[in-house]
Amino acid sequence: MNWWNDLRYAARTLRREPAFAAVAILTVALGIGANTAIFSIVNGVLLRPLPYAEPARLVALREVVPSVARSYPTLPVNAWHFLEWRKRTKSFERLSVTDPGTVTLTGGREPEQLDSMRVSADMFQTLGVSAAMGRAFVEGEDLDGHDGVVVISHGLWTRRFNGDASVIGRGIRLNSRPFTVVGVLPAWFQFPTLSVLGVGKSNVAQPDVFLPMVFTKDELGELMGRFNYNVIARLRPGVQPSQANAELNVVARDLQKVAGEQIDLHALVFPLLDSMVGKSKRGLMVLLGAVGAVLLIVCVNLANLMLARSERRSREAAIRTALGASRGRLMWQAIDEALLLAAVGGVLGVGVAAGVVRLLVRIAPADIPRLADVTPDVRVFLFAFGITALTGLLFGLAPAWRTTRVDPHASLKAGSRSATGSVGGMRVRSMLVTAEVGLSAVLLVTAALFMSSFLRVIRSEKGFRAPAAISADVQLPLATYKTDEDRNQFYRRLLERVSAQPGVLSAGIVTALPLEGETWIDDISVPGETRSDWSNPSANVRFVSPDYLRTMGIPLRAGRTFRDSDSIDVVIVSEGLAGILWPGQNALGRKVSDGGRVREVIGIAGDVRAESDKPAVSMVYRVYWDWSPSHVKLVARSAGDPRSIVGAMWAAVRGIDRDIPLAKIRTMSEVLDVSVAERRFQVVLTAAFAATALLLASLGIYGVVSYSVTRRINEMGIRLALGAQASQVGLLVLRQAMMPVLAGLAIGLTAAVAFGRILASLLYGVSPRDPATIGTVVALLAFTGLAACLVPVRRAVRVDPLTSLRDE
Repeated sequence: MNWWNDLRYAARTLRREPAFAAVAILTVALGIGANTAIFSIVNGVLLRPLPYAEPARLVALREVVPSVARSYPTLPVNAWHFLEWRKRTKSFERLSVTDPGTVTLTGGREPEQLDSMRVSADMFQTLGVSAAMGRAFVEGEDLDGHDGVVVISHGLWTRRFNGDASVIGRGIRLNSRPFTVVGVLPAWFQFPTLSVLGVGKSNVAQPDVFLPMVFTKDELGELMGRFNYNVIARLRPGVQPSQANAELNVVARDLQKVAGEQIDLHALVFPLLDSMVGKSKRGLMVLLGAVGAVLLIVCVNLANLMLARSERRSREAAIRTALGASRGRLMWQAIDEALLLAAVGGVLGVGVAAGVVRLLVRIAPADIPRLADVTPDVRVFLFAFGITALTGLLFGLAPAWRTTRVDPHASLKAGSRSATGSVGGMRVRSMLVTAEVGLSAVLLVTAALFMSSFLRVIRSEKGFRAPAAISADVQLPLATYKTDEDRNQFYRRLLERVSAQPGVLSAGIVTALPLEGETWIDDISVPGETRSDWSNPSANVRFVSPDYLRTMGIPLRAGRTFRDSDSIDVVIVSEGLAGILWPGQNALGRKVSDGGRVREVIGIAGDVRAESDKPAVSMVYRVYWDWSPSHVKLVARSAGDPRSIVGAMWAAVRGIDRDIPLAKIRTMSEVLDVSVAERRFQVVLTAAFAATALLLASLGIYGVVSYSVTRRINEMGIRLALGAQASQVGLLVLRQAMMPVLAGLAIGLTAAVAFGRILASLLYGVSPRDPATIGTVVALLAFTGLAACLVPVRRAVRVDPLTSLRDE
């Protein structure tokens, strides 16, 4: 029962010191709440198993071509390769292919553009998911002529069909083609959103509609091109990913021989979870480390408070020792106090964490995967319990140890005001300040690097000037617009109508906007050169209308833009690509081979970024009637607020075809915001943690210096009485106070530089050892330390010598 009596004693003691208890509990709640909140996100995104049957057997497949790996570490999968893998391998129970896209739903209400996913008929069996209503696809429904069925998401079912159970078997029209709804997926189902390094189609939004994948003859005829598809597979029981990888590479060597191309082709197998969280993992772990550092600083501050409190109670400990209390009993009583404070703070912290998690999920960027899985579970509560206990032990051990070092005889004698306190206690508190400043330095350097990197991304040249431009997706149904001329005619009429609307300065179309990733990557060569295809430079191909460059504010460095009368045998190339193909020469009038066709360069455009935090990519612009795409981005520039012309854009589209909606309407400023959202999220959180650390560090420094001055007040008076100048006493106190600060600063900066190697891949345009960043942090922490010392130093130099002598 000793522990229960000790706990009751601790509660009574803390009730007598409500101010101390409140400060300690709230500080613990802040630290534990922040850590539990960030861990909840890490748990939901990185640690929680995927909600599919036997998720450990699910893997993603990619292809690797070493000759282009520097630019594109991995590639999506070629259609023919996928079918050959499915026929020739035995390591997999199932292999399924996916291809994201969009479709237009018409009939009943207003037309609506939906995110779609073409999948193999066995995709849901691969994932181990059954339909909540109806059924999933069955074998053979991914064959041409048998693919007129769809499975819809639970969200679309409730939003568009009002949760009507009779939707099963109902006909709907997608892209003007009839389909039959055969199934509705469960409400909890989230399709695995792949986030792999390299090039590939983005799959951020959750699909509303799943359609069977039917490969065309053109897709299957490209033996070493069109790396367009994501592949998800289920390993056979007992098969390791390394074994499956080796088998795929054997097949890859045979595929090279059949294709007759001299390239080195490899396959890559990795866990499906890794492929989903790959790009977010390091950033989330850095945030978890940052908030963990804040918790350590909380522990250091509380340890300092508890140490000062234990010294004030040293006489009480001496009396209890003299009455027979053992050192172990005294230690456990002190630890019980700390654990009680931590427990109350931990309970409050879990409540704080719940609110913080809701806020973080709301402000987190959409491209962080699995945010829907960020909910409290047993692992989160165990984490909260574990760090609560650990926090109590961390800030309770030092005071508990000091309590057992009390000399009863000396403490009972030392009753006068002249006692200067324990030298050992001050040394421990100074060491804690050093640790606190060191941790703060690491956090501040990290936050400053993230901030500097973010500002460089924002300020970097994107290649276009379109503050008053707005874009919208336009999807033409191939069942209605069957021929190239049908689609070309629609786009001509659309551009004429939009350009003629009031407030619209210019309009254009493009197949992919800047800052939205790389797509349609082709080898580009100069006719007459003998390099192999895979050693040629590659470029992103964009199909555009004549006024696109002007609408987007992309500068024309030389030559001219397109005209409506141009043939498909002319191109505009980016400045960077021209420099690669014809270094130091005039590129105008030169010939390039693009997609197997020789074309003439008529213009040189400025370089444009495909991603905001990566260098501009090589670009080739071709006229849209060269390919006649069914899905384009309509862009328009306004004379004022770009949102003011949305109505005009809708009117132009509806004036041609009322069954075609505008979707994903965004200003180019919003496109930029989305492209930097993850970096902004990291900056905001890291800066918040760093600011908290700086505040706690300043409070810790102030507390230690103030307590030291209070304990040595008579010493200061005697020094002044013996002839010392006030400035000398002030400098003495300041020097002693700043020594642990400077030591912590040196240790923290050394650790920050070493930690920078981990941060390097998350930074843009700034070195982890950036002198300006480190210098700023040094100045900030030094100023904070000096500011925290000013009030105690001022009190030290204003001591009345006569009062000190009278006390002695």
